[in-house]
Amino acid sequence: MVIGSELRDPSATHQASGGRVNSAKGITPQQGRGRRLHAEIAGAGLAGLACAAALAQRGWKVRVHERSRQLREIGAGLYCWKNALDALRELGVYEKVAAVGVASSVPRLLQDHKGREINLRRDDDPAPELIVVLRTELHRILAERAVECGVEILTDSPVLSADPEGRLEFRDGWGPKVDLVVGADGVFSRVRDSLKLATAVTDLRDGCGRHLIPRLPEDGLNNRRIEMWNGGRRIGMAPVSKDQHYVFLCCPESDVPGRTQQPFNLEAWVESHPQHRQYLERLPRHPAEHWRPFFNVTCSSWSRGHVCIVGDAAHGMAPNLGQGACVAIVNAVVLARAASASADIPSALKQWEAVERPYIDKTQRMSFLYGAVGTRWPTALLGLRTRVLPLLARTDLFQHSLRVAVTHQPGL
Repeated sequence: MVIGSELRDPSATHQASGGRVNSAKGITPQQGRGRRLHAEIAGAGLAGLACAAALAQRGWKVRVHERSRQLREIGAGLYCWKNALDALRELGVYEKVAAVGVASSVPRLLQDHKGREINLRRDDDPAPELIVVLRTELHRILAERAVECGVEILTDSPVLSADPEGRLEFRDGWGPKVDLVVGADGVFSRVRDSLKLATAVTDLRDGCGRHLIPRLPEDGLNNRRIEMWNGGRRIGMAPVSKDQHYVFLCCPESDVPGRTQQPFNLEAWVESHPQHRQYLERLPRHPAEHWRPFFNVTCSSWSRGHVCIVGDAAHGMAPNLGQGACVAIVNAVVLARAASASADIPSALKQWEAVERPYIDKTQRMSFLYGAVGTRWPTALLGLRTRVLPLLARTDLFQHSLRVAVTHQPGL
């Protein structure tokens, strides 16, 4: 990808001061519109890039604004469940993701503080398709696909606000009026807050550090995921590439030794998870990542006029089910379908939200409950947790709630 100097669209009033990642490959304008539709997207994360590529594939002219000076993705590994993989197939990048990730066909092994298995699945339920992939690799693949489809990506182009008529505000003023504006600018979204769409951005008072460690031949994890709970601390591990494991270390905000992960408090985590010492010792004293808090984002609406929000800006959630990024990618692709199928963009956005929001709200609630059980359960009753959870897991309601995102079939 080539970094250029500035935006050269003569129809635009905004001249970005940052770099440009450009692709001039031709696309066929949408049929029956009389003109090519134009979208501006704030945020070049996974949701923003997925939305950009999906729109461009359908003939839109798309420009993405990234506030950072370079394209980058924060984090280590990512669970790409079947719902996200289906969306990646639609974007034409599934094979590339499968080539760099690790397919995980063996069900997760969940253990309690004494090493006993906590079975949260039913034997008659097949494991859904899952690929564990480096976040940086997925981000790179989506960025390359967006550029290949003709998307223009501007770096060092922070967005300050949005107007319901379809304009973004930048440091030097308002950009042009377009058919669709998408805020994919994260938990603390400027686009969302400028339109007063948020009802709550809640700090959940827990979080995790996401790390990468070397993968050794003698590890024996192969394509298996493991997760182990002890009190309010949770360790999860899975192979993420041919030479790395993805490791996440979750704990409440009040657990200061547990959340001291930059520099890494090896002694604290070995004390609570001695059976994983061989893996924990591979974390460097100063890992690339540190403990980050979880947030729940709820909104009165996902759109206003010609502006909508996707990803963490609309429905940020704790990653306890591995669905935060997955539902963001799916929702972005479905948004492109909805906006491309109707001449009335505001109405299309309302229909898109009506179809997508119910299952995403359920996923957010279930992810919160999973985290509450994993991090807030009374220490004196840990044995009861081990006995009760498998009983709950046998119920249809529990299984439906756990997999509502994985099994969701978009209606648009």
